[in-house]
Amino acid sequence: MNTTQLSQKPSPAFKLGIVGGIGPAATVDFMSKIIRNTQARCDQEHLRLVVEHNPQIPDRTANLLDGGADPTQALYEACKRLELNEATHIALPCNTAHAYIARIQPLLSVPIVNMLTETVAHIERHWPDHPQVGLLATSGTIASGVYHEAAAGHALDLIVPDASHQAYVMEAIYGEHGVKAGYVDGACKEVLLRALAHLAGRGAGIVILGCTELPLILNQQADYRIGTHMVALLDPTDLLARHCVAVARGGIQTASQTSRRVCEPQ
Repeated sequence: MNTTQLSQKPSPAFKLGIVGGIGPAATVDFMSKIIRNTQARCDQEHLRLVVEHNPQIPDRTANLLDGGADPTQALYEACKRLELNEATHIALPCNTAHAYIARIQPLLSVPIVNMLTETVAHIERHWPDHPQVGLLATSGTIASGVYHEAAAGHALDLIVPDASHQAYVMEAIYGEHGVKAGYVDGACKEVLLRALAHLAGRGAGIVILGCTELPLILNQQADYRIGTHMVALLDPTDLLARHCVAVARGGIQTASQTSRRVCEPQ
């Protein structure tokens, strides 16, 4: 019996619950990254997943910025249904939704895997010189301060776009031809690149694609040229997927050290 092969299998007790629909395309993208980052030779070596796909959960940014409908109850109910379906861990493939975890987690008996803290931890592991980090995210995510909270206590200099360039980010996400409307190229990419160039020009060596729809427009990569600058683009969705796979394997530290590294400096 080959114990090395057995160690590659996920724990039979592990079952990942996914709060889906926040947004829909990002949910499918996250599931795809779970599968892509799982070293499996057959169906049975993949992770067990249960998805609560509810696009009717109120918009998180509208709530945080404009006092729109509060999504807390809907997010909690989605998590609770996943818990009742025997999920051992829960993932929220939405950066802005992490602003509500502090309210929801105490009411659950299973952990929500925090995508933001995993992103910060990844930067600390692979960029020990702590270059300036730019954040492209919804205005709701920025206003909530969840990334700054995740970075608190870490030697990271986190910068965000100015108001005019943040408007470009929001257009790329929510605009008539934005990613939430099903577009991944053209106008949405053009305005997103303006915001990226702005952060790179201010010294960001790493840029977090801090809305789960943004990696549908720009891929994660270690050396992305924007004008005269080179930046590393980080995809928190992919980092969350990798972390969940590592948890399922029961060897988070080993997985961090031995798996193919992503977006590390050369």
